[in-house]
Amino acid sequence: MRDQSISVAGKGGQSWGFARSFLVFILVMGIWPQLAQAGSSVSRHEGPVSFNIPPQPLPSALNTFAETSGVQVSYPSQLAQGATSAGVSGTYMPDAALRELLVGTGVTYKYTNSATITLVQATPEVVPLESQEQPAQPLQTEPQPDVSDQSASKPVKVPEVIVKDVKERSEAYTTDEVTTATRLPVPVQDLPRSVETVTRQVMDDQKLIRMSDALRNVSGTSMPSTQGGRAGDFMIRGFRSDANVFKNGFREDSTFAARAARDVANIETIEVVKGPPSYLFGRADPGGIINQTTKNPLRNNYYSGEMIVGSYNLYRPNIDIGGPLNDNKTLTYRFNGVYENAESYRQGVKTERLFLTPTFGWELGSRTTFRFEGEYLYDKSPIDRGLVAVGDGPANIPVSRFLGDPTKQGYINQGKATIIMFHQLSDQWKVRSAFRAAVSSEKYNSLESWFMDDASGILQLAQFQIPTLVQSYYWQNELHGNVMTGSVKHKLMMGVELGRENASQQQYSDTAGAAPLNTINIYNPLYSFFSNPLDLQSDTSTTNNIMGIYAGDQIDILENLHLHAGGRFDIFEQKQINRPSVFSPDGGTDKQSDNAFSPSVGLTYQPIKAVALFANYTRSFLPQSTIARGVDGQLFKPERGTQYEGGVKLQAFEGRLRSTVAIFDITKTNVLTPDVSQGPGSGFSIATGEQRSKGVEFDIAGRIMPGWEIIANYAYIDARVTQDNFFQTGSRLPNVPLNQGSLWTTYFFQEGVIKGFGAGIGMYAQGQRNGLLQCQNPTDCQQQFQLPGFVRMDAALYYRKPEVFNRTNLLAAINFTNLLDQRYFIGAQNFREIIYTGAPLTVLGSIKLEFN
Repeated sequence: MRDQSISVAGKGGQSWGFARSFLVFILVMGIWPQLAQAGSSVSRHEGPVSFNIPPQPLPSALNTFAETSGVQVSYPSQLAQGATSAGVSGTYMPDAALRELLVGTGVTYKYTNSATITLVQATPEVVPLESQEQPAQPLQTEPQPDVSDQSASKPVKVPEVIVKDVKERSEAYTTDEVTTATRLPVPVQDLPRSVETVTRQVMDDQKLIRMSDALRNVSGTSMPSTQGGRAGDFMIRGFRSDANVFKNGFREDSTFAARAARDVANIETIEVVKGPPSYLFGRADPGGIINQTTKNPLRNNYYSGEMIVGSYNLYRPNIDIGGPLNDNKTLTYRFNGVYENAESYRQGVKTERLFLTPTFGWELGSRTTFRFEGEYLYDKSPIDRGLVAVGDGPANIPVSRFLGDPTKQGYINQGKATIIMFHQLSDQWKVRSAFRAAVSSEKYNSLESWFMDDASGILQLAQFQIPTLVQSYYWQNELHGNVMTGSVKHKLMMGVELGRENASQQQYSDTAGAAPLNTINIYNPLYSFFSNPLDLQSDTSTTNNIMGIYAGDQIDILENLHLHAGGRFDIFEQKQINRPSVFSPDGGTDKQSDNAFSPSVGLTYQPIKAVALFANYTRSFLPQSTIARGVDGQLFKPERGTQYEGGVKLQAFEGRLRSTVAIFDITKTNVLTPDVSQGPGSGFSIATGEQRSKGVEFDIAGRIMPGWEIIANYAYIDARVTQDNFFQTGSRLPNVPLNQGSLWTTYFFQEGVIKGFGAGIGMYAQGQRNGLLQCQNPTDCQQQFQLPGFVRMDAALYYRKPEVFNRTNLLAAINFTNLLDQRYFIGAQNFREIIYTGAPLTVLGSIKLEFN
């Protein structure tokens, strides 16, 4: 088992197959009439609501208004198209907030009956709801006898109506604000960092089911290693990491939180923040981080059921339901559930998973909200290390060939519980307190590739059994503020994060014994294997204690000049207990404590509204492993990353189409490298290595015209070893192509008999990549090899029919991945014997019914 991460005992299950999947889907459809009937009764919102809707395009402002208040309106899409709302902030009755929201848009509203509000074009004579109504004013958050008494004696009741916005799809390939880079909502155009977002609509249109597949939509970002079909390693701006994934701001790395491939069933957006992220997120590699934001509980009833079937006997029924749990909608919920059963293009591979995600929201009052989110994932799949290298490239054998024993299944059971509370201290200040606990149990069981003899084509196979239990607990407490100092506006955030991570692992294998290993001929495989006695090669317990103190300020110096400054101080303590085993006969305990301060500063200048010039400087830190030792027995200081970045952000069509061009230069220092002064294979290291990545990236996403959406990117990245006493200086880092990019675009017909039909087409390309680091002395390393470049074509056909039944929408699609059946490879993992393959032509068919 050659993963760098710690690699739990779960129970296996019978493969349910198509019949069970179909029954689940029928059950969902069977309760549809009852759900529809239950959702047809709506309550009326009679109290004040706290709004914080910034200036933005009117359609998105109306969506936020509806989600905040529960009051929803009907309007034709063309009425709001091109209009911009000045926003609304404060505590209002819903009708007063709506009037504020519509000021200056040329749009007003009226009652079409006792239970329906419709937006209409404003005319010189507008009849108000109340014949002597005063201009809308925010309701005071503190007792004010005169004003509150009047409002209490004459409450304004605004009827709630069913969602009836005439637009028929989300139209959201881009977002107006991002939160990951600052943990506060900041307009994309104002933020002096490169941040790219993959929205829910992109995931739905591409019919993505794994988070790793979504990353093709972000420049310079990919997953070159699946860790044998598990959580995987990710590449951002030329630097590989298994510690750069987060969910709702909490660490979800591939070691202590997520052992299995990440599902997107409950994901609303994926934001990738480029460059060193330690100023806010603590330890990390310098390429950047990936943050997944989950779906919110819903104030209005929504129910959907979807069935996905596809190539290689894939069956995936899923449901997404939510709504209020009481009449005044202070208690809400959301539930996403998935069952998946599939075979594979890889010979003999069968997988099964169950993913359940209940979420609850609770408004404890006008100032306090509470949210609980749970996750449970069961995953059964074999360890699949792909193909091997022969000569200077992948072996010329079918990508379907499994080089091991696919009947040896691994089992993962993992759960998470998250609690988030917001409390509004005043109009300017609020507190966020959040806690996340994650537990994962894995039973790693494999017969997998070990070492290969190129001349004969005989591959040794090693047997591993690795039971692992990992746990992580994080608690974040933050103070958020919106304040003014003179004419300068500040969005402030100060916080403290405490964390504890535990891992217990035993590794059993036959690689250190005297018995011969299993072998397989890669050109003419015979799948007949024997079992060897397994030795306990390692038995470890690892504990990490983390404390981070951080602060940030997004400063609007002028309307077109924005500064962001922040930093984080971290204390990171590691302790590893090594119990007696083959590789550590005497056992022992290793301890290490590191601290680091990681700053970030950036500036954005907007010469005109549609153009933003930005630049930033950021640093990162990543503690070294306690396993690494110098000849003097000392441990090593953390790796440090430093980035200089500059670029330009452009927007068109009133923000509906956005693009970013960024130029960056990142240097990583204190990289461990073998101490050659102690002779080959001494096991000692020195921290003198340095690596550098520089390049240019381009991303564009949004709407070109009604019905036509696009998301595309390109990256040129030159990542190399710049200083080392073992690896070749100037050599390129593995799995990093000089050129990579993707394109995806969809079009939906807007009129006539073909209205509702649509199509999508796209491509994904990477250039040639090195498979390994290149040694100064070739005899010290495995032979270098290259992964060939590729261009993969994808396509889709859609049909969407609103109101196919009463208040029920139909969404159907056929998605084609690798349409031209291109042979390609996604990456290698440190050895010639591990090359991960891309799937051949894959077809997914889906049908979805949704009710709201």
